[in-house]
Amino acid sequence: MKPFEEQFTAWVDGELSDAELAEFEKQLAAHPDAMAEKNGAQRLGELLRAHPTAPRLTNPDFFNHQLMQRIAAEEPRPVEKERSVGFWSLSRLVWAGAFCLVSAFGLYEAMIPKPGSHGTDTDSKYFAQVVESWPSDPSISATTVYNPDDNVTVVWLDGLDYIPASATLQ
Repeated sequence: MKPFEEQFTAWVDGELSDAELAEFEKQLAAHPDAMAEKNGAQRLGELLRAHPTAPRLTNPDFFNHQLMQRIAAEEPRPVEKERSVGFWSLSRLVWAGAFCLVSAFGLYEAMIPKPGSHGTDTDSKYFAQVVESWPSDPSISATTVYNPDDNVTVVWLDGLDYIPASATLQ
């Protein structure tokens, strides 16, 4: 026990000498509720002297159960931090978004052709290349011709009698 606590107990019991009592009362100025504690301790002592033994409990387990229930009801419950029940917590959303951005950038770099990557030296940002053609009529043949000076690709169709008016270019 600390010296103040020992002196407080001796003060409550009335066991301090006059010199110790005067010095201790100077320390009590910092404890305004000390007199109320002294009166409560003296009253408790009187009650304990008046009733020296506790009555015998007929069912101690039931008493202990009720006492624990009351203690649990009076104790403030700790506030639990709410956790997200679903799969998509904020951190998972951030990681999923970052993964999607990296994947999209990777696919863009892999799938979108770059200028000059087709083996031709063209200055135009628009470039088309006819890879294969197959007309529905076997008497028709399609040939492509690219003119790099004019940067023009021409599709030459042999075997057509006429071009319908609905197929005119706009």
